[in-house]
Amino acid sequence: MNENTTMDTTAAASLDVWLTMWNSDSAIARRICSTDFRIHFLNSEADGSNPGDDVLGADSFADYLDRYHATHPDTVFSEVARAVDGAHGRLLWNVRSDVGAAGGVDVFDFTDDGLIREVWSVGGTRPHQS
Repeated sequence: MNENTTMDTTAAASLDVWLTMWNSDSAIARRICSTDFRIHFLNSEADGSNPGDDVLGADSFADYLDRYHATHPDTVFSEVARAVDGAHGRLLWNVRSDVGAAGGVDVFDFTDDGLIREVWSVGGTRPHQS
């Protein structure tokens, strides 16, 4: 197996649990995210704050997810489609909550060993159609 295939396999495994982490288990972030992890959101919280901007590293992201789970307990993410190409990946997702449903896309950069280093996360105003 060549190095790129090994990374693709590990990166794919990280994406396997990405939405489980968002739905319920913030500790997963410490297993699949790098120590220099960053996430970029293009939306703000209802109060205008942008707490995702302060995330730096896997531990910080796990803490962010704990706060997210506490304030959004009925929110559920589901996978629509995904792809991993070497050091990059994409995940299309839908989200449902008591407020409604929407869809989005996360674009990933992976480390050489398949950990998630950086994510650009963009949500839309309607869910993806299956």
